[in-house]
Amino acid sequence: MSELLKALADHLRTQPGARVRVVTSDAARDEDVAMLAGSEPSRQDHDLEGRKIDAVPVGGPSLGAFRAFLDGMQRPRGPIYIDSPVPITYGYVAAAIRTRGEDRRMCTLSGAWEYREALYLSRSVCDYYDDSRAVVAGLTGAGLRVEDTDRGAVAIEHPLALAQAARDAISTARGAIEESLIARWVAESHGDGWLLVDGSLPDRYAASYMVGVTKSHGTQYFPWEDQQKLLALEVGERSGVFIPIIKGRKRPVYSWYLRLHPNDGRDVYFGLVRVEVARNPEMLDMADDVSRWLLAERSPLSLPDSRWDKMIYPIRDCEQYLKSRAPSHAMLDAMLLRLTSASRMTGSRGTGRLRKWT
Repeated sequence: MSELLKALADHLRTQPGARVRVVTSDAARDEDVAMLAGSEPSRQDHDLEGRKIDAVPVGGPSLGAFRAFLDGMQRPRGPIYIDSPVPITYGYVAAAIRTRGEDRRMCTLSGAWEYREALYLSRSVCDYYDDSRAVVAGLTGAGLRVEDTDRGAVAIEHPLALAQAARDAISTARGAIEESLIARWVAESHGDGWLLVDGSLPDRYAASYMVGVTKSHGTQYFPWEDQQKLLALEVGERSGVFIPIIKGRKRPVYSWYLRLHPNDGRDVYFGLVRVEVARNPEMLDMADDVSRWLLAERSPLSLPDSRWDKMIYPIRDCEQYLKSRAPSHAMLDAMLLRLTSASRMTGSRGTGRLRKWT
């Protein structure tokens, strides 16, 4: 159940004649679909600090010090149109840290799960329409959480651009929750085991006893010649260590590529992950150790997930836990459709359709 959508339906019942339309046939209905701008192919840079990128055998898998695992999720739905042509996107985000005990069982400690839901829209575009400004005022006045997708920038007045801006803002909200949990873990863990993060490490929380594992490879840090060396890595081999450079700025992490599973007869990225650790000499010396720990995490396989070749099982466990706590797509769609019913109940003028704007 979404408390926000329930509150939105209650609010619409107080708005006589409100015209509401919702869109539930979004092709990108699953949160795993790569629609975010950050997943688009891009070229960045690197700093090898005098090292080589050539393959390094790390040795056999060995049980490591990973005790906690972080993952996040997001579910954007909509858009919703209320008395204006400005799209409003519903977004649910959540994150959790699951810990693994000596008996290998996974659990979630108190306070290690957070979620947030909000309505995302462009305030600068809303300012063009009197009806939109009134809608925003009504939503905020009713205590509903409304997030501005502009974030200080001028919105591109195109429906697809507005939809993408909403999804980007939802992704940012997910990252904020993840950083909140990481900060709590850093403050409370006292070095009791290592935290493995699904994805890149947040720059301001990149610290010792923390490892990030990125499954996607939309961002390339090396020219074509060096990319061939990375893609040719065998199982149990890692690349040389480098510093990722994003938009001319060195990130506070060391990174390397690691092949977890053989890719014979498969895509060149099959079983290939990129690892991040804090940028300090101690962590630099542990590249082989961390790689062996990750190799040991390959069992059990994360089946039936299609990303099993890059996803270690504790991260899949986190993902399944988050999905079990989140409102399902079917439930969200049903609640969205009820919004039109709520608007029709307020008066004969409410048809559940948008009027034309000029």
